[in-house]
Amino acid sequence: MSSKSLVLVAGAVAIFAAGVYLFIQVRATPAQAGPTEHAGARTSPAVDHTSESVHPTPTNQVKLSRPVPPIQTPAPTPTPGTAPLTPDPPPDETKVNLKMDNMMELANKAYDRQDFDEAIAIAGKILNKDPNNVRMLRIMVSATCIQGDSAVSQQYYEKLPKFDREQMKQRCDRYGVTFKDPQ
Repeated sequence: MSSKSLVLVAGAVAIFAAGVYLFIQVRATPAQAGPTEHAGARTSPAVDHTSESVHPTPTNQVKLSRPVPPIQTPAPTPTPGTAPLTPDPPPDETKVNLKMDNMMELANKAYDRQDFDEAIAIAGKILNKDPNNVRMLRIMVSATCIQGDSAVSQQYYEKLPKFDREQMKQRCDRYGVTFKDPQ
């Protein structure tokens, strides 16, 4: 067999495989209803399911070998005495989290403008409610280091995770505060 014949056979096999694939895909995809005459219409006109013949259709529609039942979507039935659905208000936990986020932002801003007393006060309030809040622990350690209060810095330093303790050691060393690692 010549190479030209092999190429033709391979092309024919590829075209046949593509045709089989498309045929399977078309058969597997359900038919979709075409546009309706009235936008508010919810159901299709009644179809005679007793006949297997194909009725004449416009040229832009596909002819089907069997009739397709109309798609009907049930209209919601209002029940007397029920109120319309409204979204539920956010739970109290979400409100608390938003308030905590806002307070943490205030503590960060106070620290950034070097108002360390305010930053310590706000971070302290948050730490009373959430004693393991790493973000506020870092503010407490850093702000008290800058103020030179090594005893308070050490207290909050011990509550930090190891990675954060290493960073705080470097930061506070600039201000002459050294830490003892927790046992």
